[in-house]
Amino acid sequence: MTDPMSDDALIAIAQHRFEQAGRDCASEHASRLLLDIFPAVLQRLREKVELTREFVAADRVIVDAPKGWGKQAAGAKPQADDGQIQLSLLHL
Repeated sequence: MTDPMSDDALIAIAQHRFEQAGRDCASEHASRLLLDIFPAVLQRLREKVELTREFVAADRVIVDAPKGWGKQAAGAKPQADDGQIQLSLLHL
């Protein structure tokens, strides 16, 4: 397992070895083969998680925004109701 391998190839080999090791008549050799590939699968998963972490991490401003909206709305001065639509410049 020292040669570079595509994600699809690694998934295919891992799936095949998992199925072989999961059979009722599986040998110890099939289990060893599965164990041999598992570190490579974990490493690839770690790499993918690290690459995509910034894409799925919640933005701190967005997470805290509902609390901030209440503070901003409480600080806004009430306007006289003259029948006109009021626009808000509060951050959405």
